Amino acid sequence: MTGKPWLRRLLPVASILVVLVLWQVLVTVMDVDEFVLPAPSAIAAALLDNTGTLAENALTTLLELGVGYALGVAVGLVLAVAMTVLPLFRLAVYPLVVASQTIPKIAIAPLLILWFGVGLMPKVLVIALLAFFPVLINTVSGLESADRGQLELLRSVNANARQVYLHVRLPAAVPFLFAGLKLALTVSVIGAIVGEWVAANAGLGYLLIAFNASLQTRELFATLVVLVLISSVTFLLISVVERRLSWEARLRRTGGGTVNARGSGRGRQRTAPPDPLREQM
Repeated sequence: MTGKPWLRRLLPVASILVVLVLWQVLVTVMDVDEFVLPAPSAIAAALLDNTGTLAENALTTLLELGVGYALGVAVGLVLAVAMTVLPLFRLAVYPLVVASQTIPKIAIAPLLILWFGVGLMPKVLVIALLAFFPVLINTVSGLESADRGQLELLRSVNANARQVYLHVRLPAAVPFLFAGLKLALTVSVIGAIVGEWVAANAGLGYLLIAFNASLQTRELFATLVVLVLISSVTFLLISVVERRLSWEARLRRTGGGTVNARGSGRGRQRTAPPDPLREQM
């Protein structure tokens, strides 16, 4: 399959088309009421009929998603570097970070609205709280996965900390970082919808609540389609950037196999990521 890129592109499209055709046939044959489960053709019609409304509210959700995701990624990267450089800081902060993820975000969303109002800020903070953790954990694991031989070599020539990070640790962390970015994106979309469910007068989450309350199932599914499109396109953009920046993605693309997490390129199996709480070398 590595030598047939057209097949890799065709299979996902074909599987989606098969699901849609089966969906259409089953709904038609079983005569399912539209308000229970609309056919794909009815959902497509709802998309066309509500293009303006969906586009306007999608822009609102995209703004919240973009700002919250960027904030969460930035905080995650800064904390990851600080926790790797300063072991005592990591020991002090890590329990607080984990504790912040055990609290359901829908439970603190009303508090954020009480503190910051019903505008953009509460939604951005909910998204950022969800996004920073995957970036933090994966980046810490990546920074600590650097090849020990390369680290010892740089230390033997008296390389400073900046040089060690620039030439060894950061390149080793790139595949881990992009894994965290992808995971953070998926939970950020959830955060945007949760924030709009709690208090909003615009956005795709607001439309989901409105359409569900009025039993407009076609329009509800159309809104879900727009959400899926937003998630898919942004995920694809991250994957495109990964293919350009990640040495591991380039190696996979050229048929070099899966390298180990320490970046040596000699092995075929990925080693398990190290525990973020282990002592720094």
